[in-house]
Amino acid sequence: MQVQPTVNPFSNESVSAFAAAWFRALDVHAPADECLRLLADDGLEMVFPEKTLHGIGDFLAWYAGGNYSDGSSAPGVVNIFFDEVHTLQSVNVEATSDEAAVEIVVGWQASWFTPPAAKSLRTSMNATQQWRLQRASGEKNLYGLEIRSYNAQLRPFEYAPGFATL
Repeated sequence: MQVQPTVNPFSNESVSAFAAAWFRALDVHAPADECLRLLADDGLEMVFPEKTLHGIGDFLAWYAGGNYSDGSSAPGVVNIFFDEVHTLQSVNVEATSDEAAVEIVVGWQASWFTPPAAKSLRTSMNATQQWRLQRASGEKNLYGLEIRSYNAQLRPFEYAPGFATL
């Protein structure tokens, strides 16, 4: 009987595939339950320019709309942005046996419309992000990883000239 080699979920290749799946889910406005398969059930923290999220409930409010744990409301990013494209540019992984610190540079293009404007706005930027990944519990997803912490703006956004800023 041959034993299959164990794939290191914290390898650059594995983390890159995981990150690509995360950004693909955001681009297509995947159902929230698909996104949840990539996030830690306990101890989740996500830092975005507009809000720091604590836990799955805050993520769901940020993503699809609703109320945050502090009582404030969110329209949901899937209800704001459209024609999104995330392009993974670099992934740098520093791993232990239990977790990985990951620095990611992702290009992001998106449009949004604010009534009663005559036209939508389009942004194009590079964002340097920092993630902390841990092994996923059970058969949560194909990658064996989940995001425990996520800082979407480790450094100031680098906007392309002539595009809108957030």
